[in-house]
Amino acid sequence: MATLLARLQGRMEEPTADPIPGIDLLTPEEARELFDRRARQLLRISGEEFLRRWDAGEYRPVRDDAEGRKIGELVMMMPFARRTTS
Repeated sequence: MATLLARLQGRMEEPTADPIPGIDLLTPEEARELFDRRARQLLRISGEEFLRRWDAGEYRPVRDDAEGRKIGELVMMMPFARRTTS
């Protein structure tokens, strides 16, 4: 995990392990783009606007309906938009 983190943060040129078939690694920029694209598809707003509204509490509690499931999907994808250190 530390090796992956170092590579994603640009501290390492090449991965030390062979890639895993079927697994694509995203750069932080690609991850944010994926999150933004999904927010636009689901709610027709940018990923940044979703995060602003989430932080303001506008989506809580998350309802158990079709709209709530869209919000729940984006909540699970938030690590793509907000990287944390391990």
